[in-house]
Amino acid sequence: MHRIFPPPLSRLASPAGVRLGLILLSLATATASGTAVAPLWRFDSGLQFRAGVDTNPDGTSGTSAAVLGAASTATYAAGLNLGLTLAAATPDRSALKFVYAGEAVRFDRWSGEDFATHRLSFTGRFATGRWKFSGEGSTLFVAGPDETLRSVPSVNANAIALWRERRRQWQHRLKLQAQADLGLWVVRGTGTLLAYDYLTAVKAGQVALANRSDLQGALDLGWKQNPGSLWLAGVRAGHQQQAAIALPNCGYDYSNDYTRLAAGWEGKPCANTTVTFAAGPDFRHYTGTIDRTVFLGGRDRTSLWVEGAFLAKLSPVLTLTGKVVRMDWLSSTGKSAYLDTCGDTALAWTPDPAWTVRLTARLHRCDYFPLVRDDWESLAGAGAGWKLSPRTEVTLDVLRHRGWNNLAAYSEREFHRVVVSLGAVTRF
Repeated sequence: MHRIFPPPLSRLASPAGVRLGLILLSLATATASGTAVAPLWRFDSGLQFRAGVDTNPDGTSGTSAAVLGAASTATYAAGLNLGLTLAAATPDRSALKFVYAGEAVRFDRWSGEDFATHRLSFTGRFATGRWKFSGEGSTLFVAGPDETLRSVPSVNANAIALWRERRRQWQHRLKLQAQADLGLWVVRGTGTLLAYDYLTAVKAGQVALANRSDLQGALDLGWKQNPGSLWLAGVRAGHQQQAAIALPNCGYDYSNDYTRLAAGWEGKPCANTTVTFAAGPDFRHYTGTIDRTVFLGGRDRTSLWVEGAFLAKLSPVLTLTGKVVRMDWLSSTGKSAYLDTCGDTALAWTPDPAWTVRLTARLHRCDYFPLVRDDWESLAGAGAGWKLSPRTEVTLDVLRHRGWNNLAAYSEREFHRVVVSLGAVTRF
């Protein structure tokens, strides 16, 4: 019998835990102003459909294509979205929103990859005096196959991620933040949780997936240089947990404790642009059962971590956004960690209220240790949306996906993939 309930490790972000957090946030919102306030209710719902073609759904090539297959397939998906927003008619604009998003995806020639997703999420904010509080979280259940694919050494790590996200699993995310504005100074505390619980079979000869999680607390002190400039300094402390895989020669994990020093800036360098940026050294101590034959030099490692984002309104009809992240993370296939570096950018053009044109790009690197792998991927996309009415929109998207490896000793880790999708969204 398959377990479909969150494990103890993820209980803080389980549906019950999220519900408790929502109740507390609701009570705090209701009492923040000190007076009873009638909430404003809004219920949203919508349906979405899409159909298209995926030329390489498992990201294979060479030997892996011969073993696992590489045939293109038609894809179909249908989804339902439900949302409930509670807003208080107070100056601080307190609000609480709940969303359910479900989708079923089918592959015409790869029926073994069919899956469905069910996501429950919330966002909330309220203020009292000098303090502002916010929270967001989600619990995702993927009702997919519990069998993984055969293990082929030449498969790119970013190709594994394609089919891994269709497998039976739980994913939990939670972020809570409190901030006090003290004149020229700002004090901010943040707590985050990220947890993956894979409900997949562990068999010799097949890729095994290892549960992993990250729990972090952060404290920042900021100085307001002016209304559009905030300088920040702080510290983050956290723990990452990786499960060991119950197969011969796989009983290693790279669980760790870490401390990050942070220096950053948030603000508006010009009237139409918003920027957030933080970076610093990451001091990490690996507490798990490491493989000492390959993980040399002791249990301590130091690296650079980076987080940044920007939004620029280039004109009334043109918006440019971007994001960059560099951090240490744990491999979903166990026995290793890696340095994850990713950059995203998107350009949206709205020539008139009925039309939107989108361009997107991503460059992503997975630099593994102690395993020797240096896998890259790039994604370039273009899309357009046409609003048939205020509540109905049709979309067309094209994505080019390429993966490769930067180590000459490891061949056949490249792959090419193109996805074309035609969709429709209607809101009630």
